[in-house]
Amino acid sequence: MNITEPKVGAQYSLDHLVYEIVSINDGQISLCSLVHQYRRFIDVASFARMEQRGKLRMHQQAASDLSAAAQLAALPPDQQKRFRYRLAYVEAWLHQMEGRFTKVEAKKLIAEVAKKIGDSRPPSPSTLWNWKNRFLASNQSPFSLLKHRPAPRRKQLPLSIEDLIRHYIHTVYLTLERPTLRHAHKLLVGHIAAENRERHHCGAPHLMTPSYATFIRRVHSLDRYRVVRERYGLKAAQRATQSSGHLFIDEDPYACTLFDSKHMDVMLINQDGEVVGRPILSAHLNPASRELAGWDISMGAPCAEKMLSATIRAIVRYGKMATIYSDHGKEIFNTWSLDSFSILGISTDYVPVGDPNAKAFIERFFRTVDTGFCHHLPGTTKGSIKDRGDYPSAKKACLTLENLRSAFADWVEIYHNTWQDELETSPLKKGEALRLDALPPERFTEAELKQLCLSHWYLSVDRGRVAKGKLIWWGSGLAEVGLKLKAKQKAIVYFNPCDLGTVWVAHPDTPDDWHPAIGTNEDYQKGLSLSNHNEVRRSFITERRTFDHTEACIRLYALHQKIETYKAKTKNKTKKTSSSHDSTSKSSSLSTKLPHPAIDDSTFETYNMKRGNHNEQIK
Repeated sequence: MNITEPKVGAQYSLDHLVYEIVSINDGQISLCSLVHQYRRFIDVASFARMEQRGKLRMHQQAASDLSAAAQLAALPPDQQKRFRYRLAYVEAWLHQMEGRFTKVEAKKLIAEVAKKIGDSRPPSPSTLWNWKNRFLASNQSPFSLLKHRPAPRRKQLPLSIEDLIRHYIHTVYLTLERPTLRHAHKLLVGHIAAENRERHHCGAPHLMTPSYATFIRRVHSLDRYRVVRERYGLKAAQRATQSSGHLFIDEDPYACTLFDSKHMDVMLINQDGEVVGRPILSAHLNPASRELAGWDISMGAPCAEKMLSATIRAIVRYGKMATIYSDHGKEIFNTWSLDSFSILGISTDYVPVGDPNAKAFIERFFRTVDTGFCHHLPGTTKGSIKDRGDYPSAKKACLTLENLRSAFADWVEIYHNTWQDELETSPLKKGEALRLDALPPERFTEAELKQLCLSHWYLSVDRGRVAKGKLIWWGSGLAEVGLKLKAKQKAIVYFNPCDLGTVWVAHPDTPDDWHPAIGTNEDYQKGLSLSNHNEVRRSFITERRTFDHTEACIRLYALHQKIETYKAKTKNKTKKTSSSHDSTSKSSSLSTKLPHPAIDDSTFETYNMKRGNHNEQIK
């Protein structure tokens, strides 16, 4: 099989993938796959051997690897004219000049040809001599007279110096510690200096020390992807060399939405004026019109309840979408969300892990939210410590969650009516134009969506009430359900994780008969999401674990000793002895001091303390 000369831009088929030659440096050929952006590095000898064995096949020639005729046709008109002038000079030389000739005869010939063809810049005799030699060496091919760009020449160094340069580049500079070029060059200079000192004692010739500029040129000639990968890691190299085409956008406004969650760059306070942190924005963006289809702002971490709340709002306003594109976040990649989407007939698709550009539209929208809304609010965090500077975000915070929701709703209307250059209109007008030509979507009411997106528990019914996670619900029909339950049988409790204010209880034998039950703590449970309640419970558990019970135990111990003293006092009264009565009266006087232990502590090594003030001993 023929072996081709590898050139930058050429494409080869390898392992059922098409690779393009990105760079050829220092005998290493860097290839990048067209589909997955995989990188492979093959030396020139291995490349030729793989091509000879048929493992590597030419898929498409490089743009610069054209035939001579194609190169001639692609030349500008002035360069084509210069080519014809060269050919005329060479042909005249071969017809008229035979054997040896003088410089005067050559100049005379050049002047005659230049006058004949109208060339105002005739060549010198030596230049014409070189053209003639090149023409004859190529078997009189006229394309040999085309002007070739000279290849860059690198500084020629001894092989031992080249090996040392290559060694310090790969073992020092291309490491994760990321030393500077100057440091690597100093090590190289030190190595050569130590080697020359040994050579001086042996009488051997000294090695030449390469300059810092030569060392830099060797590093810069390497493949940049490989340099970044060795110094910063694979992900950094992929980010530095990433490239992609335009994302496909379906013109159907109901085809899909992009979903993602993000912390907003603003600090909020509660009703008591205490700073509670940054809220979470969960958003559905329509890529066709750039409209914000549905959103939810709440505190806590991203969760399924926030995602379903934003989804319900999007469906109620615009209709059901066919697909939701998202990352592998826990708010959408969970059983309850997937079951809800299956009931609604919505498919889900996920972008590749670690590839934020796959959902670039919503990432750009979040940037617009930051720069156009959050960074102008009191208490903004500005996105980074450097951008925030000395601004006291916590001290300036004055917005509650309800204030932020109201302000964001107004800003969304402003965003929908703002001109966008890529759309050449506003998102609102673009969406209206797309919806005019689209089929009507499937629609649901908010109540229907909340009923369809229910989950369930299996709970016991106790005196007309059900309880779960310190929450209690009661209803008129729950007692009837509880009486019908068999031993160890539990009722089905349907609930909406976005709102724990109301649940529905059904007997397992009659699952279609739902009995409503409302929360006993309506102020807390109404509008409460399951994730927020679990977060509150976790905070209480943490507070309980960190609570110091020592003070209560000390007071309990003192109370026990006082009761034992009272018992001893009552026992001594029955004996009617005056001496013991006086002793007991002194010890049982009401004071702030702790009494002496009524039990005999001599047998307890731990309690065998020095007699004195008990309060001082305990302290």
